[in-house]
Amino acid sequence: MKQVKDFIHTLLHYGGNNEMVDILVNLTSLATEMGWLVSEGYVLTVLAPNDEAMAKLTTDQLSELGAPEQIIYYHIIPEYQTEQSMHNAMRRFGKVWYDTLRLPHKVVAQEADGFMKFGQGDGSAYLFDPNVYTDGRISMQGIDGVLFPLEEETK
Repeated sequence: MKQVKDFIHTLLHYGGNNEMVDILVNLTSLATEMGWLVSEGYVLTVLAPNDEAMAKLTTDQLSELGAPEQIIYYHIIPEYQTEQSMHNAMRRFGKVWYDTLRLPHKVVAQEADGFMKFGQGDGSAYLFDPNVYTDGRISMQGIDGVLFPLEEETK
């Protein structure tokens, strides 16, 4: 739990991700679950949308039962990735599909116009703030959009 608290504390002091912090803090089950995963030896990478991206979410997107959890689960990759490791994977393989905590959905990462891009189509986001937080267990990468699984965008 200490590492998750340090992670959330860093987010609060870093700025630009207050909306993401509010969701993480208010979803106490999620923070507890993250703490349990880390304490059991699992590692996580969080793709954290900035406040501008979170502000674009509509009431409909957030009002469904469990919607905030599902959004956050789709932004958590159950492996430790830094900006450099993701960039190296993209350089080597082109497109890289990362598992998310929102099974069975995966998020795609690829290079676009010299930048790292996550997601596809209109629901994509660019890495704009790399390695906001890295401690060997939890990594946070700042992105400029909120990601949704592709089949949900078409509904």
